[in-house]
Amino acid sequence: MKRAKMPKLIQFVLKNSLIGMVIGWVIACGVVYFDLNGFGSLVLHSRHVVTALFIMFFSFGITFAFAYLTTAVLLLPTDKDDFDRV
Repeated sequence: MKRAKMPKLIQFVLKNSLIGMVIGWVIACGVVYFDLNGFGSLVLHSRHVVTALFIMFFSFGITFAFAYLTTAVLLLPTDKDDFDRV
């Protein structure tokens, strides 16, 4: 039995959102690792480290996912032939 292929626009949204989320997580890691403005120390020395990291990574991931997806949508080609190559 052949598996149904996911629609092209759904693949586009998922791929670009995932890329943006990974970028957000990398930046969040950089903020904590390089202790920008003491933020890494503040998070790592709090009573609820797991909660603080979860909120930070969740918010960075969602923000960058939406930003990356929005940029990808705005840069989509308007010509049908160019769009089919995306």
